[in-house]
Amino acid sequence: MKNESIWELPICSTPKLETDLDVDILIIGGGMAGMNTAYHLRGSKEKIVLIDRDTTSYGVTKNTTGKLTFLQEGIYPQIEDARGKEDAKEYFYSQKDAVRLAKNIILSNHIDCDLLELDSYLFASVDTKELKKEKKFLNHVNEKYQTHEKLPIPFPCVEAISVSGTYTFHPLKYLRALKEIILKSGITIYDHTKAIAIDKEDDGYLVHTNGGDIKAKKVVVATHYPFFVLPALLPLSLKLDKSYLLAANKEEEDVFTAVSTDAPYYTFRVDQNHFIFGGYSHNLATKLNYKQNHDEMMNYFKDHFQKDILCFWSTHDMTSKDHLPMIGALNEENPNLYIATAFHKWGMTNGILAGKVIADLILEKENKYAKLLKPDRLLTPKSLLNKIGDNGMIDMTYINTKINKEKDFYKNITFEECDGLPTATYTDETGVKHTVINRCPHLKCSLIFNELDKTWDCPCHGSRFTLDGELMQGPSVYDITFKKDR
Repeated sequence: MKNESIWELPICSTPKLETDLDVDILIIGGGMAGMNTAYHLRGSKEKIVLIDRDTTSYGVTKNTTGKLTFLQEGIYPQIEDARGKEDAKEYFYSQKDAVRLAKNIILSNHIDCDLLELDSYLFASVDTKELKKEKKFLNHVNEKYQTHEKLPIPFPCVEAISVSGTYTFHPLKYLRALKEIILKSGITIYDHTKAIAIDKEDDGYLVHTNGGDIKAKKVVVATHYPFFVLPALLPLSLKLDKSYLLAANKEEEDVFTAVSTDAPYYTFRVDQNHFIFGGYSHNLATKLNYKQNHDEMMNYFKDHFQKDILCFWSTHDMTSKDHLPMIGALNEENPNLYIATAFHKWGMTNGILAGKVIADLILEKENKYAKLLKPDRLLTPKSLLNKIGDNGMIDMTYINTKINKEKDFYKNITFEECDGLPTATYTDETGVKHTVINRCPHLKCSLIFNELDKTWDCPCHGSRFTLDGELMQGPSVYDITFKKDR
């Protein structure tokens, strides 16, 4: 059983940046949002460059379930509660349009990415309260759905609904095809090029990377979690959830996707080739023993299915305080700095939507969802309460990781002050010691040891590092490697 995502393709890298550049548009991040932005900008007369910290298409996207659906874990009543009925309706329409847009891109470019049309289910495993809210909302927008007493497979379900016109696809095959289209259009892509800092200038921005400085009139930051803190103080506006997933052998004839409305939340993707199960989502700042959470999910799966598990992995999902994505110009002071983040658990539809919205804004075209999704939208009173609660939870986690070193996830870890720096050392099964600086470079939260993945993780904002401290995932842009007498 492998600890890796089910989505695999041979890696095809472009060269690393090794010089300074002067461009019209710089896109930072080669995942779903960044690549779709580049796709929609192709054909313009602008000089465009896209950079990625690793290899385009192989970042956060590989941790998805690859669903293209507008039936999203009962999110519409949540948005309605936070922002009102009209905003919930607009988000619903945006997701239907995103599904259609994805289908059109795939078919018009003859992209072989295993696109499959199937039904999506939303089900209550115990309590139907949230499902009833979703049904009421779907009735309000005149969306047809079917009601069921059970799912297509044996699994706890007291009621379910399903909709048609939804899809699954292979996300890496899709992005690989987009990459070829983008490169052929004349846009330059640099892999293994990490953006480290961004400075505002009179005529644009100067982005510092590990391969050279890039001067750009307009910058798109599509890095899942924006790597900068200032401007806008985005860490105060976002929270992260962690979810656990596995893929098992496929035997069923049925094909469908499903997600539950009641905790601990379950998700399914059952297509021609895959049986993917997951859930057990939690705020990243809580339930810090990741291995225990993973084991609970695995044991639950084994209790309900007689299947061989092929692989397992986890993922982080960004959420805003009002449950809407943040897509567009950062704020009035930075009209040429664009971000795409807070896709909740629906990065496929929202990443594809983000590419179209941001490209339209850059090209000064009208986009009917730009106002709804603008990052500097005013928060409602309910959203402000969410913000206070979530930030308080992160503050408590920040404090606890500083002072409490007795938790289960700290076993086999020793802490000490060395050369004036807080360090943590993990001793592996062979007796080799792995010492790192026990402080996230992003906002200085102490790190915890992820026993499941053998990584150092920041429970505040999601940065992840290898055993020996090399950066795996931001928002940090620096390593935590440690050497004595440094």
